[in-house]
Amino acid sequence: MNKFESYYADKFEFKNLDLSLSRIDNALKKAGFNEKSLGRIIHIAGTNGKGSTSYFLYQMLQLSGYKTALFTSPHILKINERISYNLSDISDDDMDNIFTQYQDLIIKNNLSYFEAVFFTAMLFFAAKSPDFIILETGLGGRFDATNTNLINNKLCVITSMGQDHAAYLGNNIYGIINEKLGILRENSTLVLAYNKPFVLEHIKNTVRNEIKFIEKDMVITDKDYPYPYNENYTTSSYIYKLLLNKEFKYNAELKLPPCRMERLGNVILDGSHNMPGILKIKETWKKQNISAVIFTVTNDRNIENTAAILKQVSPNLIVTTLPDNIRSIYECNSKDVTFIPSPIDAFKYAQNNFKGTILITGSFYLCAYIKEYINGSRDEV
Repeated sequence: MNKFESYYADKFEFKNLDLSLSRIDNALKKAGFNEKSLGRIIHIAGTNGKGSTSYFLYQMLQLSGYKTALFTSPHILKINERISYNLSDISDDDMDNIFTQYQDLIIKNNLSYFEAVFFTAMLFFAAKSPDFIILETGLGGRFDATNTNLINNKLCVITSMGQDHAAYLGNNIYGIINEKLGILRENSTLVLAYNKPFVLEHIKNTVRNEIKFIEKDMVITDKDYPYPYNENYTTSSYIYKLLLNKEFKYNAELKLPPCRMERLGNVILDGSHNMPGILKIKETWKKQNISAVIFTVTNDRNIENTAAILKQVSPNLIVTTLPDNIRSIYECNSKDVTFIPSPIDAFKYAQNNFKGTILITGSFYLCAYIKEYINGSRDEV
C-alpha cells in the first residue's frame, strides 16, 4: 500500500458518512485550488452507466489528441485507478507526494476516504493543466465531494436513473433524481442520457437549465457495444460532439472499463452493484447459456431479491462474501442457492461442477478479487 492507503486502511467511503461539502470546500480552498486549471469540466452523475460513460468519453477525447483527466470510482484492483491522466493511472510516488505535502490539511478538515481521494486528484490534475476533465460522482450528487462549490463552470451529465443507496438518498425515485440534479449550477447545460419518459418530464418541470436529451431512436445498436453499454456509448458520443462540434470516428482502441463484459477464458466479469444494474445484467445474459453465476452484494442490498433475479440467468447460483470488507454479507437464506463464504472456493466449486461459461457479477470488488486470482496475483485463502 502507498502512504495514502496505509492512512485510510480502516476509513471507507460509507463509514461514518456525513453528507456535507464544507470539508472538501475548505481543504481545496486552503490548498489554493482554482477550477480554471482543469480545462473544460464534464460532471457525470446517475444511478447506472456513469462509469462506462465517463470511460468512453475519456478515451474518445484522449484518442483525439486532447490532454484528458478522469476521476472515477470505485476502483477495481488499485486505488490509483480512480485518478487517471492520458490513460495512465497516478503513480504511488505522486499519490504519496501529494498526501505527504497536504496530510495536515487532510487531517485538520477530517476528510473522508472518498473526499481525500478527490482532493488528491484535483491537486494532481491541476498541475497537469488538462484540456478536459471528467468527474464521476461517487454517491448521489448534491453532497458528493465532486460537487464542491469551488467547481462551477461545467457541463453536467445524468445517465440512467433508478433507486440506489437508499440508506443515504431515500427510496423515493423523484427524491433520488433531485439529488443527482444537485450537481447543476445556474449556467450549466444538462445532457440527459436515454431514460424513461417520466424522468425527463420530472427534470423538465424541476430545473430551468438548458436540457439536451437522448431519445430512444438515437441509441446505437452495435455488436461492439451490446446492451446496456450501447446506451452509454451513445451518451459519450453525444457529449463528444457537443464539446468539439464533430462526430467521434470509430476507433478499435476504444474499450469498456475493467470488469464490464470482460472475458477471461470461460469466465465473464460483469459487475453491477445495484438493483437497476442487476436487472440489466439479467437482460444481457439470460439467453447466453451461462452455466453458473457467482455473485455477492454489500449488506445494504437485498440479497434474496438479487438472487431471484439472477436465477433467471442460470439456475446454478453461488453466493459468496467480500473478505475483510466491513460491508460484506455473511449469509444468504434464498432457496436453491449455494452459499460459499470464500470467493476463491466459490470459484473453484463452479469450475469443478459446471461446464461452460461462468458469470461473476454483483460487487465490482468481487470481480476484482476473482480477476486477481485468475491472473495469479492473489493467493488462495
